[in-house]
Amino acid sequence: MEEEIKKEERDTEKSGDLDARLLEAERLRDEYLDGWKRAKADLSNYKKEEAERMEYFAKRSNEALLHDLIVILDSFELGLSAMREDDPSKKGMTLVRNQLYDTMKRYGFEMISVSPGDPFNPEMAEAIGEIAAEGPPGSIAEEVTKGYTLHGKTIRPARVMLVKVKGES
Repeated sequence: MEEEIKKEERDTEKSGDLDARLLEAERLRDEYLDGWKRAKADLSNYKKEEAERMEYFAKRSNEALLHDLIVILDSFELGLSAMREDDPSKKGMTLVRNQLYDTMKRYGFEMISVSPGDPFNPEMAEAIGEIAAEGPPGSIAEEVTKGYTLHGKTIRPARVMLVKVKGES
């Protein structure tokens, strides 16, 4: 009888030891599973952030080149404005200017459209002075230099003259 009691005690000890080891294994399993899930989520977030960063750099990588091409576009505009309408080379220069602009447009480049009478928007235009003109005071009187955006970001604001407030000299 005594031997049976000792056997039961040993079985109970083994059972308790197994239960403790099982609980520890389950705890470790849960800890490792949570760590794996966090690492997986971190990797997913990193991939998304890196894709956004690469898209941003791809859009902005041409900005320096387009800044340089704006100068050429301005030269075409200046040259075309100095030519007479009946000058045969004006048509050719206009075609080249349009091709240059269309090429730049394919890369996200857009001209800022401002007209006399439009309200002044400091995000798109830079006021360089005021002149007496028709229209609401503080609105755009005339465009002096064209402005441009790249993927919606202003890379050169339009330079404009504003309508002078009445009574100011």
